This record gives sequence, structure tokens and C-alpha cells, in this order.
Amino acid sequence: TDADTDTDTDGMPIDTKQDDDFAPSDVDDNDNPAGSSSSNQKANAYSNTNAAQFDIKPNGLGEWEEMHGNYILRPPAMDQEPRALIHFLGGAIVGAAPDISYRYMLERLAQKGFLIVATPFTLSFDYISTCDDIIGRFERIAPTLARQFGPVPVVGVGHSCGALLQLLITTLFPDTPRAANALISYNNKEVKDAIPLFDELFAPLFVSLATNETNPLNELIGGASDGAIFPPNSVELMNIGIQLSRKAVRGELPSDDLLTDIAKRTTPKPLASILPQDIVVPSILRDSFRNLLDPVKDAKVYAGIIPLLDQSLDVLEQIPSLIEEVAEGARDFNPNPASVKAAARRSYRARRTLVIQYDNDPLDESEEVESLLREAETVMRSKRPDVDVDVQRTVLKGGHATPCLAPPLDLASKAEDILGEDTAKDKLLYIGADATVDELVRWLEEGNL
Repeated sequence: TDADTDTDTDGMPIDTKQDDDFAPSDVDDNDNPAGSSSSNQKANAYSNTNAAQFDIKPNGLGEWEEMHGNYILRPPAMDQEPRALIHFLGGAIVGAAPDISYRYMLERLAQKGFLIVATPFTLSFDYISTCDDIIGRFERIAPTLARQFGPVPVVGVGHSCGALLQLLITTLFPDTPRAANALISYNNKEVKDAIPLFDELFAPLFVSLATNETNPLNELIGGASDGAIFPPNSVELMNIGIQLSRKAVRGELPSDDLLTDIAKRTTPKPLASILPQDIVVPSILRDSFRNLLDPVKDAKVYAGIIPLLDQSLDVLEQIPSLIEEVAEGARDFNPNPASVKAAARRSYRARRTLVIQYDNDPLDESEEVESLLREAETVMRSKRPDVDVDVQRTVLKGGHATPCLAPPLDLASKAEDILGEDTAKDKLLYIGADATVDELVRWLEEGNL
């Protein structure tokens, strides 16, 4: 159900009753009458129905599923309601494959009874567009999950860039409620501070890569027959390589359209009249290749490596898009760090926030965001003295990549059986990730989640 809200003098909606449950307004009350369904009935709503009805499909990694661009992991105990829904956003670059990069941490949280929704995102200089895309995909699965589980509190958890995005979502998108936020390794740096020598080295290099300014063949040979630039610039070559690699990973042959496009982009103008550029692979040849590739594809499916390779390409695919943004003039994030601070100080709405800092993390700005959120708390209390706001910061051992440094949960469990728990965590380097989960669970239970 939608929350009733008041509006303060700054236009920021303030809750007058609990609005942080996951209960979209477009869900018919008859589908989920309050208090009329038992835990077993809600849990079985999915298991007794064809997953295709919900557009949910396994993604090939353990119990993970995919729906509308989100990766979903359900608690293993189907006879219990989720304690809360954790909406997770990963860090820069690795956030494109959160179910792989943060697999151990998220699987352990699911094991503790939490429903996980990890939304991958493509890194961009435009944080507003990124947040809007994340929210749009999350809202597409809202009705389905609400019908299955009923109202569930939503907790935002983010690491590094994902922590910043969670803060922006809670600050700038008041119609996206959060029961609480956990910000891990938060940082909000300018591009030139986050990437040394960005203005002096990387920006000119990226412009060159995107425009072919330094390629001597550009002037000597000229364009392709259809007006495309030859030779293709580095960004185009990256995109071609990624497209071909994705087909190979999935055990598919490139389509005729893709082969034709590549031919037109890579054929010099003097040769365009000699070499065929409209590529058509005979169906009998395609069928022969498919028969040869099917056993290899089946082996990769059985081994579970297709999603690993496919999502690795999702990670790589961000690089050419970032190069293009810089070539088009991007030099800082939108909003910039000063604007983020000003907005959060005035409009951050989460009533409970946990800030997790690691003791060996030079990129971390947890102390700064804690101070910022305490200022936001003061602003909130001045407007609504009856609202309880809690901000905590904890320091754990580890570095910036600690949440990612862990094997899958099933592999960790097997290693612990063989080596012993302490030895396995030490040898496989996931002590820090394990401590992070313990701290998150402690904080969530403290809030009765």
C-alpha cells in the first residue's frame, strides 16, 4: 500500500506512517489480503506456479534467477517469509555482474533468511540516469515479488559506487522508499581524484581512441563504401570483439546481419568493390556448424561457466561506453560531489543507516558520509522531532575489494569441511567478507529485520 506523506517546506516528503514496506500500489489487495495468507501459502505461490508466468528464469549460477534485468536469490527455507528484501548495488565496473562479484556475501545473506535482488548497472558519468535505470528495473519486478511474499521491508545495500547510488536514490527519488540503507566503502570523489592523471593522460587518450585521430591509415585509405569510417576506431573494434565473443560464449554463430555490419566496417574503400560485403551463410553450413558446436555448448552449460563468461563480457562492455562518454566531453560525474553532499544534507530520508568502513581502504570516505548523514539527521529532526533516526559507523579489517574477495558459498562450505572453518577463511581470503555479512546481519536484527 502507498504511504501517506506530508511535505515539508523544502518539498521533501516525510513519512506519516510506515512506507518502507515492499508493497506496490498496483498489486490487487485480493491477491494478498493482509493477514489472510500463511507463510507456507506465500512461499508456495511461486513454487506451485510455472516460473515462466512471472518471466523469471534461472541464470545458471546456483539458485540465482533473473527477471527484468535483476538477479534474484530467494531464502532457502521456502516455508518462511523473507525477513526483508535486500536491494543490492555493487561497485564501479564489477557492479555489472553483482551475482558473480559478490556471490558469497549475497548467498550468505540469503541463507540468513533475506530475499536478495541485485540489480546490475552499467557505469556512467551520469549518476542520475543510472539511478533512474536501476529504479525502473527494480519497479518492474515489484508486483511479482509482492504477490509472492506480501509486504516486505526493503533495505538498500551498496558497495563503493553502489553505496553512493543508494544514497542518491534515497535522497533524490522520494517515491523509492527504504526501511534502511547499508553503505559499504562509500566514496564520492571527483573523477580527477578517483582516477590519477585523468585530465592529463586518460581524457586525451580516450578521445584519440574514439575518433581515430592517431591512426595514419585514416587519411591514407579513406572511408568504406557506405560512408563508414575506415579503419574502425578502437571503440568500434572493442564492440565488435565483444559481440563476437558473446556469440562464441553462447555457442552461437554470428548472424548474417552482424557479419555484414562487420564486413562493411572493416573493408577498405579500395577493396569494397571487389570483396563481398553482404554476408549470407548458407543454412546448411549453419546447421553443420551448429551440430559441431552443440556438444561444446552443452558441456559449458553443464559446467555452469556460460553465465560466468557472459557476465564477464557485461563487465568489459562498460569500457568502450565510458571511452565514448569522455570523447563526448564528460569530465566529472553528474551530480558532482559537492551537489551530492548538498542534496543529501537536505533530503536524505532513510531512518536507519549503517556505514561500513575497512581499515586499509585509501578510497574510503565513510567518516565524511557519517558526518554528512548526522547533519541530515539534524535537518530531519528540526522538521519532524518525532522521527527516530539512527546512523552507525563500524570499522572492519580489510580493503576496498574485501566484499568481492570470496569464493561461492558452496565452494567455501566444502573448503571448510576439508580444512576447517578458520583455515579455509584464511587460505581463501574471505575472512573480511564473512565479517561484513556478520555485521550486516547484526545491524539488521537490531532493527528487527
